Amino acid sequence: MLASLLLSLTVAQPFQLGTNLPINAPHNAINHVECIFKQINVPFKLQKLPWLRAKREVQLNRLDGYFTANLLSQMQEYGELSAPMFLENWYWFTHADSASIAEHDLRYGVVRGSHQADWYQLSNRKIEVEVNTTQELIKVFKKQRVDRILLDLEEFEFNAVQLQIKPDEYTQTFYRYVPLGLFAANKTLKEFPDFLSAFNSHISNCSQSPFVLSKIEKLTLVNVLFEQIKQLANSDNVQQAVMKSNRQPLAQQDLDQLDNQWAQQVRDNTPILAERYLKLEGSQFLQVWQKQMQGVITEIIVTDKQGKNVIISEVTTDYWQGDEAKFLNMYQQDDDYYIDTVEFDESTKHFQVQFSVPIFDEKSQHIGVLILGVDIEKALSK
Repeated sequence: MLASLLLSLTVAQPFQLGTNLPINAPHNAINHVECIFKQINVPFKLQKLPWLRAKREVQLNRLDGYFTANLLSQMQEYGELSAPMFLENWYWFTHADSASIAEHDLRYGVVRGSHQADWYQLSNRKIEVEVNTTQELIKVFKKQRVDRILLDLEEFEFNAVQLQIKPDEYTQTFYRYVPLGLFAANKTLKEFPDFLSAFNSHISNCSQSPFVLSKIEKLTLVNVLFEQIKQLANSDNVQQAVMKSNRQPLAQQDLDQLDNQWAQQVRDNTPILAERYLKLEGSQFLQVWQKQMQGVITEIIVTDKQGKNVIISEVTTDYWQGDEAKFLNMYQQDDDYYIDTVEFDESTKHFQVQFSVPIFDEKSQHIGVLILGVDIEKALSK
């Protein structure tokens, strides 16, 4: 219904979108947007524009949107950003020789017109050097004309290889994830109020790959959290709750029925079953433990060996975890942990991963799985 309505209203004048990406060359972001607009059956035209020009055109109501964009405070009144299509993983790269320099005396370099340049402007950072490409910036950095640069980790590593630079020559410090999406102008959203929700609903269908943590980030996450998580898995409250649940197995038909009932209640905003679980002594123990983690942990689920919920710290969307990767991978591989793909929580605007570890009894028998939602930015910042 929405797609046909949009088509009938815009077929004569397709959506006008700006991008600073090469239009004629294959590019993942352009392919992604093309796929989404095809899915919602809406025609559009691309204009190659510098970011400053694209923003200006949106402000003047001459453009329906632009991509890939991040949400800047100066643009909030002019439109709305879609759910993330891509994640940029921003890291600070600093010369070892610059470690002793005071923050306000550091010399920064940036690619002209980049998202980092926008951020520098908003944060009043002193820019020593502006260049046109990432490779130029890394060359300037290598020659120590600047002390520190801020780049997407994958982009830095790719260009460092091209320039025969070892990425580990410099101090790398995680800064933040930056969600990139389509910025839709107010005039577009006013005319088509359901456009952005339709666009967002097809992002995952058109994505070529999920958001995944780098090897460095996974290692950092393990170093920060693994020991504490193992201690939680071995705690009396968790052990007793799991062993009790394993003594009461359910037939698959009963599991499916409970799972459907639980999920429907959550969708109806009447989570009676889930709230009953939240009142259990073991669940209250998890809630206290989670609170002590100062926002790094967003939820905790303890399952038995069937994958059904035993105790929980938050209302979960479903009761049975037995068919999901966060459970299955703990039974189908011998690793000590499993870290799932990165997910974006639209309601909180936070990124999280599911961190799973097996639960063993005192005889080293695998009796369940401990699954934690981790606010990845807070965890990596530690």
